[in-house]
Amino acid sequence: MRLPAARPTAVAALALAATAVVVAPPAHAADGDDYRVTLTSSTATTDYKNRTVDLTGTLTRTDGTPVAGAPVQLEESVLYNTWNPWGDPIDPTEWETRGVGTVRTDAEGRFTLEDVPADRADDRPSPYLFPRHQVMFRAVYDTDPTDFHMAFADTTVKVQPVTSALTYRVNKTTVREGDTLVVKGRVVWPAGHGPIAGTRVFLRTYFESAYNAQTTTDARGNFTVRARIRDYDNEFAVFSAPKDYYIAGASKNLPVKNVTP
Repeated sequence: MRLPAARPTAVAALALAATAVVVAPPAHAADGDDYRVTLTSSTATTDYKNRTVDLTGTLTRTDGTPVAGAPVQLEESVLYNTWNPWGDPIDPTEWETRGVGTVRTDAEGRFTLEDVPADRADDRPSPYLFPRHQVMFRAVYDTDPTDFHMAFADTTVKVQPVTSALTYRVNKTTVREGDTLVVKGRVVWPAGHGPIAGTRVFLRTYFESAYNAQTTTDARGNFTVRARIRDYDNEFAVFSAPKDYYIAGASKNLPVKNVTP
């Protein structure tokens, strides 16, 4: 059996997909030498109908003295798990990061930003397929962006997503190189939680081929996805990736076996 040169292709696909949104990794600098920031969310958990939080915090010097009238930048990061079948020592999280506003501290060094969406801002589907269902907020006070020192604090809220389901049928359970595997099925979730039409569905046939075969559902959630079988395909699964961060995807392992000599 031949081993494919699949990883460079998969890496290129992921790199291309990542250009679709503004993505930033977490900052790793320590608190600024002279300042301390705190940040608190009004709730630890959000859900489909309650997607906003109130953010509050403080800015002080290291001796506890409040810093009044100072601009504090607030950011939001929607988190995804990294698709990393190779086990590389990389950050296991993908980040969709955006700024949500700048607020000034009051005389006691306190700041507040209310009704902040704990959600994606982009109407386009994310290039990342495996949501962690966590949203992290960060407060940053940076007196000099060129010196790579800043004072910051993070707080994270958990998202309780709506559960979806996926049913399927395959055209064959035994395949060989050159065959076409066809999977037909349906994605559903509870009524009143947004349209199902256009939900992405992926057919994975190899551990580095998560993006290769895909389709979208019709208005009833029906889909048909196809993949041409290669001699090394050995992992067969179908899964959905809803655009709404507050709806969980569903997946099924397929009873398909590749018998290519």
